[in-house]
Amino acid sequence: MPKALVINPNTSQEMTTEIKETATRAFQAPWECEVLSAPAGPESLESWTDYHLASVCVLPLAKSYQTDADGIVLACFGDPGLYLLKEYCEIPAIGIAEASMSLAIMLGAKFGILAGMRRAVELMDSMVRTYGMEARYAATESLDMRVLDFEKDRGTTLGKLESTSLKLRQQGAEVLLLGCAGLTNFVDELQSRIEMPVIDPVNAGCQILKAIYACGLKTSHIGLFSYPATQRMNHLDTLFTNDMIKVLMEREK
Repeated sequence: MPKALVINPNTSQEMTTEIKETATRAFQAPWECEVLSAPAGPESLESWTDYHLASVCVLPLAKSYQTDADGIVLACFGDPGLYLLKEYCEIPAIGIAEASMSLAIMLGAKFGILAGMRRAVELMDSMVRTYGMEARYAATESLDMRVLDFEKDRGTTLGKLESTSLKLRQQGAEVLLLGCAGLTNFVDELQSRIEMPVIDPVNAGCQILKAIYACGLKTSHIGLFSYPATQRMNHLDTLFTNDMIKVLMEREK
């Protein structure tokens, strides 16, 4: 029976619950899934600092569970630490942003991203460049909202999603990506208001992992994601616990 590990790399239990609802619907029998949040770190991820802190915090989860799972879904649209997980893990690790973009280019000429804070626009631009998707990218538009505020007034959030979607359509977007795992519960309501396909990134990440498993594929470790070589580590005890040091030291495959 295949099993997925779905990781929310922030420490918001409310968001973890929302992610779990979507993941549970996606991973029907014979699949099993376990949804976990980062054991420590930022409550929401809205900056490079947040991303880098989160990427270190989720590494022990991947280490502990990869022998018991057939794949990992990293459930944050910034894909924080994704390349680290791809390099480190023997099982496939899927970022919900990379999954969403890959799906979007099969559905329309260009995609647009609905993000939370204005700061996220530059973060999304950078990620699109990293994935080499610029030619199929219309733009990112911000709701000008903090991630943890989406559920405080659903009517206001939904109204902003709708108006921002129209801005992206004017910029050439034919497919929309919800640019935060915290928007997973808004996909059906938004889709009922606009004509463009709306991709829920959490669901996209789960479905792509299932497809990769069904095809019998795994991450290539001969180039970009080669297993890391043994590295001399100095003074780790001044920053990390013994358990974390063990994870960091067990790198060579």
